[in-house]
Amino acid sequence: MAERADVHRRRVLWRGTNTAVLTVAVLALLVLANVFAARYSWRYDATAQKIYSLSPSTHQVLEGLEQDVTLYGFLQSGSAEGDTLRRILEQYDRASDRIRLEVVDPEREPSTARRYEVDTYNTVVVEVGDDYRKIDPLSLFGYGAGGGLEIRAEQAITRALLDLTGRGGKKVYFLTGHGEGTPDRELTTLGRLLEGEALTVESLNLAQKGKVPEDAAVVVIAGPTRDLLEEERRRLEEYVRGGGRLLVLYGPNPQAAHLEQLEQLLASVGVEAAADVVVDPERAFLGQDPLSPMPLLGSHAIVDPLQQGELVLVLPGSRSLAPREGTQLTTTELLHTSDAAWGETDLRSQAVRQDSQDRPGPLTLALAVEGDLGGGTDQAGQEAAGRDEGQGDQGEAAGGPRPVAVVVGSAAFVANDYLDRIPGNRDFVINAVNWLIGSEQRLTIRPKELAATPIVLTPRAVVGIFYGLVLGFPALVALTGLAIWWRRRHA
Repeated sequence: MAERADVHRRRVLWRGTNTAVLTVAVLALLVLANVFAARYSWRYDATAQKIYSLSPSTHQVLEGLEQDVTLYGFLQSGSAEGDTLRRILEQYDRASDRIRLEVVDPEREPSTARRYEVDTYNTVVVEVGDDYRKIDPLSLFGYGAGGGLEIRAEQAITRALLDLTGRGGKKVYFLTGHGEGTPDRELTTLGRLLEGEALTVESLNLAQKGKVPEDAAVVVIAGPTRDLLEEERRRLEEYVRGGGRLLVLYGPNPQAAHLEQLEQLLASVGVEAAADVVVDPERAFLGQDPLSPMPLLGSHAIVDPLQQGELVLVLPGSRSLAPREGTQLTTTELLHTSDAAWGETDLRSQAVRQDSQDRPGPLTLALAVEGDLGGGTDQAGQEAAGRDEGQGDQGEAAGGPRPVAVVVGSAAFVANDYLDRIPGNRDFVINAVNWLIGSEQRLTIRPKELAATPIVLTPRAVVGIFYGLVLGFPALVALTGLAIWWRRRHA
């Protein structure tokens, strides 16, 4: 009996020791897991559009920070906007040791709200040193083409960081006064996309201003319906000779005569615009609209990413273009039609049919122009072509040709509806602006739409769900229960 009791005590002691060692080991593992979790935080963004993840461009900007930055989030807890904004701001805080996040309740800390002139919930303030930028909710959120909440917070916050650290602020001016589209009216989506590239977008009435501003990185002429004044054309030519860059979107205008001054401006940069409307039945949009061709892509830094991404463009209402003979500038074809296309010269005709007066395809729809116009480069030109450290700006190769212009035979392709629906149109115009500035690898942050994604069930999927869940799963549970009952009864 004594021997048996001794064996029992040893077993109890052994089991107790094992339990104690196992408990200590588990506790040690938990402590180590917490230490690693605190030091090396890792999270997974399961949203389809990676709403709570920062883009590579933003990470690039954060890696280049040389000053401490404070982000103040005046957030409304419990609201969809406030909760979303908090998660995005936390991503900035985790991504850089230079970032410090402070979430502020304006009602509990009114002095902080007054100091930054904040009077609305879900406002963000970005502060660097003694300077700051206040970003209101309208710049952080909007409504996308799908009707869902569009999140523009990353665009706005990263742009503010670039401005405050002296690495942003390049300006794109849209010419006005001749019926052109502008970002505050017809081209709001384009303006928003350019701002997402950390660019400042402004309008330019050259007749009032008298000259192109020195800080103009690019001047955009988007679909004029009236001609330039002769003096305006001369000012723009001086701007280009001094190192400036043009983006000209010149579609056909059946109701107007030739815009002679504008076409002289195009001739000065080596481009001729035909008085026609492109018809391409072989590349018709949705197979139904030959006046809205889906162009073929050339080979250039502007369109190569579209080739790689297999993106398509739609150019509604386009005229054909051609390089001007005798120019010293280099022109590269970006977009062209199929061989079956033609340039319809009878712009007032109701019936579209090819005849001997029309230009046969293939036709050029967009050209990139580079070279030296022989006027030197002023400060504006140097800023446009220079290397902007920290943003990935490439600039032009040393001694190589500089970008001069991008000319597209359509203006309608940048309308809000097309930019919202056709990703290729969006990327093409943004790539064109970035190439003109000299920064193909520039900051690229697209808005993200927080919209419900409908589940579309095919008839086969409906049948599978019915037999699998409505009939199959209950039958499996019943059979399992029956098997357990049978086994116990005959055990």
